[in-house]
Order: sequence, then C-alpha cells, then structure tokens
Amino acid sequence: IDSLEENYRAESPKSRAYFERCSITMPGGAKGAYFYTPYPLTMEKGEGCYLFDLDGRRFIDFVGHHTTQILGHNHPSIIQAIEKQIKLGIALGAHAGVEAEIAETMCRRVKSLERIRFCNSGTEATLHAIRLARGFSGRSKIAKFEGGYHGSHDAVEVSVAPPLDKAGPAAAPASVSGAGGASPHAAKEVVILPYNDEVSVKRLLNDNCNELACVIFDPKAGIMTLNRNFVQFVREITKELGILLIFDEIVGFRLSSGGLQEIYSLLPDLTTFGKLVGGGLPVGAFGGRADIMSLLDNTLGATGFFQSGTFSAHPL
Repeated sequence: IDSLEENYRAESPKSRAYFERCSITMPGGAKGAYFYTPYPLTMEKGEGCYLFDLDGRRFIDFVGHHTTQILGHNHPSIIQAIEKQIKLGIALGAHAGVEAEIAETMCRRVKSLERIRFCNSGTEATLHAIRLARGFSGRSKIAKFEGGYHGSHDAVEVSVAPPLDKAGPAAAPASVSGAGGASPHAAKEVVILPYNDEVSVKRLLNDNCNELACVIFDPKAGIMTLNRNFVQFVREITKELGILLIFDEIVGFRLSSGGLQEIYSLLPDLTTFGKLVGGGLPVGAFGGRADIMSLLDNTLGATGFFQSGTFSAHPL
C-alpha cells in the first residue's frame, strides 16, 4: 500500500498542488463525494468515455459523472444545444419558452406523469415530492428503505448507512439520522423498511399507515438488484393502505425510455428525476398524478403550496 501511494503521489503532483490550494479556502479541499486519501485527482477535461487529469493522464470513466453523462462527455448534440441556448440567453428571469417540449416529452415517456415541475437537483425533487405527499395526505410521517439514498435534506438522510450497533434488527430497522446538524426530530418522522422482506414491510406499513404520508422507494438501490415481485408488492401494499408511493428514478431512469416503472409495469403516485435528464447540467424534476400536482397550480388561487427557484427549469 505504501508503494502504491508513493507512485500515486509521484504521478499526480499537479492534483496534489491544486488540492492543497483548495484546502486553504474550502473545508477539506473537496466536497465529500470527491474526497479520498491521500488527495483526490483533479480532472481537467472529459471527452467521450475518457477523463484527463491536470498531469495529462487519460482515464477510462466508468462513472459518467454519477450516471448523468449517459452519452459520454462533450457529446456534440448536447454541446450544440447548449450553444444555441446560450446565444438566446443564459437565464432570463421569466418563462423561457423551452420547458414545454421537455415536459411533454417526459409526460409522454412516463405513463404515471400527468404533470411535472422542474428544479435544480435530485435533492430538491425529493424534498418537494415529500412536501406534496404530506400536504395532500394530511399526514406527517414518511417511510423509506434502509440503505436507500434520496438526497441530502433532513427527511431522507436517515438510515442510509447507519452504524451497525445503532441500526436495529433486520426486520424492524431503527431510524438513524446520518446528517450532522439535522433536526433532532427528523428521524422520528421516518419509518425505516427492510428491502426484500414482504412480511416485515407489510407489518411496518400496517402499524403506521394512519400516520404515513408516503413511501419513497428507489427500486434500484445502488448496484443492488431488487426482486420484481417485491417491487410490485410495494406498489400493491401502498395502494391497499392508502399510502402514496414516490418512485425515486433519479438514477434508475436511465434503464429504459419510461424508467424503472416501465420495466416493473407499475404506476407510482409521484416520481422524482435528476442526473441524466439534464444532459450533465444541474437538474431535478418531480411529477405524477394531476390531483396531487395541482397543489402547485397558481391558477387555482392560493393553495398554501409553492415551488420555484432562481435556477429552476434553467433554459440551459
């Protein structure tokens, strides 16, 4: 290991210098997902399936910027579209006339989408979807699966990777906040479900159904393959108990033109999107049933709900 690290340092002096420079003004030098010891490589550019670091070395990219670059880096069609929009304006502070096409495309491709709204990230998408579920149902608790990641707000950064001594029994996982500084009450509002355990999921949802606004469910948790029957069971039990189902397709949407829900032949109540639907730019989206999404319809008068943002539905 010492020899490997020595070679790493010898071959990446510019990355090391850049990291040391960043560490002066940014805590830790790099954001959490990009940090590793002894220091992270700094990539200067990407082209197709390759990344090039500051020291001029070429790497095969198997990550695709967290799955967002499904067409590879600097795909000519994406660059052309961005250049065309830049000439019209980067951000106009108004309805920019480009939302309709992608909204119509998404609603056409995903059968459960009757209405859709755009935001800036997957985290924002799950935040707004959960707010809608709580408001529509009049209930405050949510349920998520142990190990499922749905972004970095208090309601969902719970039991993503809990310490084993705090995780609780496999059939009834404990709710453990994983974010320093999170609201002390956040974890109490989350029921944790075990993957691939129909008996336990049914029991936990039955026990809490009168308080649960929704189940948020990533049907492809990282590299973990879920049983088709289990995914369909989650849809059936939530519908039976009157609990809204939010499908997190932020990563899984790349697997078919209609997302994972097309593969599993089911219709969730709400769906969240991000990553690849932005062509490599910051993006998030959420949508689903028209009656739920209508809480955001300003033409109906005050509903008590609001979703906007300076860069939401960014023209680029």
